Amino acid sequence: MKPCFSNAFGLARNANQDGRTVELQLDFLLRYMEGESQITKDGPISASVRKTEQVTSVLLTRDGVTALIALLRKTLGDEFDEIVSFCEAQDELRGD
Repeated sequence: MKPCFSNAFGLARNANQDGRTVELQLDFLLRYMEGESQITKDGPISASVRKTEQVTSVLLTRDGVTALIALLRKTLGDEFDEIVSFCEAQDELRGD
């Protein structure tokens, strides 16, 4: 299996009429800088360009989301709760 690296994530949610999550799409992305050159009438110009490539996309049902959270909690142990607390504190700072 070819190893893949991801350093960014995207998330999309599909809900039913009651607002309850039915599916969650988790996108794994690779963001990096790449040098590009262009020839102009004044000579060559070089610039760094931010690139984003999708590595893969995973579609989870509500049960899949629950299983993923449970697996993260089991794997990370107490650190999982620390991460959740950190995220909640960040939300409060932003006023979310």
